[in-house]
Amino acid sequence: MNYALITGASGGIGAAMARRLAEEGLNVLLVARSEDKLRELKAEIREEFRVGVEYLPLDLLEEGAVDTLLDWCHANEYFVRILINNAGVGEWGPFEEKDLQSQLSMMHLNQDVMVSLTHAFLEKMHTFSSAHILNVGSTASYQPIPFFAVYAATKAFVLSFTRALRHELRRSPINVSCLCPGPTDSDFFSRAGFISKQANSIMMAPEAVADIAIKGLFKSKAVIVPGFSNGLGVVMSKILPQGMLSGIVGSIFKPRSERMIED
Repeated sequence: MNYALITGASGGIGAAMARRLAEEGLNVLLVARSEDKLRELKAEIREEFRVGVEYLPLDLLEEGAVDTLLDWCHANEYFVRILINNAGVGEWGPFEEKDLQSQLSMMHLNQDVMVSLTHAFLEKMHTFSSAHILNVGSTASYQPIPFFAVYAATKAFVLSFTRALRHELRRSPINVSCLCPGPTDSDFFSRAGFISKQANSIMMAPEAVADIAIKGLFKSKAVIVPGFSNGLGVVMSKILPQGMLSGIVGSIFKPRSERMIED
């Protein structure tokens, strides 16, 4: 039986994409750290959409996690036709004040794990008449973001890697796309330590992002940027000088007590 595998599937965009794929009649594999959330999502999807759903509670930062996931799929004959590399993390604040290991862990999850999973599943994906890989970047992929410096750099890597791999596989049955959402109504900013009234005012619902993402994926779009304001921001990032752009974005994310609100 073939499946769509979604990492970071316990909430936010990941869970919304799992539901959206199930709505299309596709079987789904859910991977994230929280077993309770995965169990609840599995029951919800099975009840509503009547498709095959399995889950694996797994911390992708653990040593050997990618091999564990691959072995689980092989042992149970879960054939991955659609791979959605959604797992990722961000951390806000001045780079020199942040713990180095947390920054390196962010780079490992956002970059290394994505590359490792893509490499691990590619060979079998060639056996399908059509297959898809969706790597989740960000509108941050298009610009340096002071105080989200490492996060933005990892997402620039995601976009560059996706575009290059898409070209390499252009004559194969495998489509490779990159999703670049902007602020989304999930717990990303709170987990990153940044809470902003301005960010809250322009957030998209995860369900809206997921709908645009899956439609774009099945149309084999190279890059999917949900929402007019996010698309406009991408255009501006290509027009404005990098120094000016960094100054504008840095003023938004610079730590200032008046910009912060209580949880």
